[in-house]
Amino acid sequence: MTHLSDLAARQKRVVSISDRATVRDACKSMAEANVGACAILDGGRIVGLFTERDVLKRVLLKNLHTDDVLVKDVMTTEIVTAQDEMTAREALHLITTQEIRHLPVLDAEGRLIAVLSIRDLILDQVDEMKDYIALAG
Repeated sequence: MTHLSDLAARQKRVVSISDRATVRDACKSMAEANVGACAILDGGRIVGLFTERDVLKRVLLKNLHTDDVLVKDVMTTEIVTAQDEMTAREALHLITTQEIRHLPVLDAEGRLIAVLSIRDLILDQVDEMKDYIALAG
């Protein structure tokens, strides 16, 4: 059984950006890191999450220009988080019931250690199923 701390350790780094950055700059950072979300931190604590959905729903569909909008004005501030001791299976249940695609993971002190995507969690479950099948075969 995989814990989120294990998945967090596999991540190269957490992509974060200032809430004063433009949406264009945030999108560029996300594209360069090949991620769908970046964290907004204040003193190591997550205060917002900026996602592809934020760009679509709060910028593009409102015909706003990415150079004119700041991340702080469109980021998600009601953030669902998980603790690092949670299992990947529990996190997958959380992410699906909350209808979110990105899950910030916090350590025991409340510091952000990873932002996992639904893809990360599904791939972990697929690997776990492969292991069970191999044992049964």
